[in-house]
Amino acid sequence: MNWTSLSRFFSALLVVGLVLSGCGGEKRTLLEVGSQAPPFTLKLVDGKTTWNMADHAGKPMVITFMASWCPCSHDSIPLTKEAHGRFSDRGVEFLMVGLQDAESKFEDFVAKQAPPFPAGFDDGEPISRTYGVSAPPTTVFIGKDGLVKRIFYGNIKDVVEDYYLWIEELVA
Repeated sequence: MNWTSLSRFFSALLVVGLVLSGCGGEKRTLLEVGSQAPPFTLKLVDGKTTWNMADHAGKPMVITFMASWCPCSHDSIPLTKEAHGRFSDRGVEFLMVGLQDAESKFEDFVAKQAPPFPAGFDDGEPISRTYGVSAPPTTVFIGKDGLVKRIFYGNIKDVVEDYYLWIEELVA
């Protein structure tokens, strides 16, 4: 085996290892469907206001964990904005939580994407850890009863029809 082949082999092995480990380094256990969604408070990117889960009790919620560097987050944001347009008048709350990013880069991402719903940076990632989120995008669907109804890891663009059905289930 020559040096180039050996180098390619170890590069491929590294990629497989990262994929199998979740690419996020720290292994986290996702919340279980049916469990109570843990309460949290998040400082929003405007720096002036906070989003407190307790203030939204009794409302269905879609919480998406995203990062500025993540192509799937970029793909998912237009659909999340569209879903907000379809479901916000039916009481569904949407929230974007930034993780695995520099706060300034996430703030720039939010400014560029201009979501019509609140967004905040999970500084130190206590919320992400509590929710078991190890990589963006991860979307958590919470019912009016405060229970986790569904968790989806990945690009919403890949499951558009299901995504809208999952939100529809929250308001049914």
